[in-house]
Amino acid sequence: MIIAQFQVSELAEFLKYGISGLSAIAFILSFFLLSRESSRTKPRPEMLRSIRMFMVLALVLGVVSGIAAIMNPTHEIPKSTRKPVKSSGLSYVQKKTVSPKVWKVEIFYDAGAKPLAEELERELGNYQEYDAKIILLRPTKKKELKIKNSQIRYEVLEKDVANQLQKRLSGVLPQDVTLALKQITSSSPDYLSIFVCD
Repeated sequence: MIIAQFQVSELAEFLKYGISGLSAIAFILSFFLLSRESSRTKPRPEMLRSIRMFMVLALVLGVVSGIAAIMNPTHEIPKSTRKPVKSSGLSYVQKKTVSPKVWKVEIFYDAGAKPLAEELERELGNYQEYDAKIILLRPTKKKELKIKNSQIRYEVLEKDVANQLQKRLSGVLPQDVTLALKQITSSSPDYLSIFVCD
């Protein structure tokens, strides 16, 4: 008989499936015991009662494992298997568009440098990476920040961004105006400041 050929190690393999595996082992053993007892010329009533209880236990385990599987599904939602759209014999792969990082740029200007500050704001409006606005630079703040010339202030990790900003604005600056790069230690994430002096 096939059931009789099961080894203990083979049955133990079912245990890796948890309650479902234990339930399967109980079903297999109860069937094996029942077939052994029915092959006797006179089945023993006490043995049949024990087999019946064992089968009820196997049935309860099966029901519990089924309920557990319904209450806690472990299967993953299948990923989309959408194929590339074909048109005119060419295949196009849909690419994920990543929005560029937006830098807040505040342009502080001396009263006489407002037209240039407005020009810089307009220029930065041509780029998606910047959210620029102009602010009048008060003399007290200018003195407090020790602003002596037109400059771009940046943090140590923002050097590349400041360099790019300087290059992009160089085209609209008058010949006698230069935006110097000034590294600062204060922390303002995703923020750059420009000072335009008259």
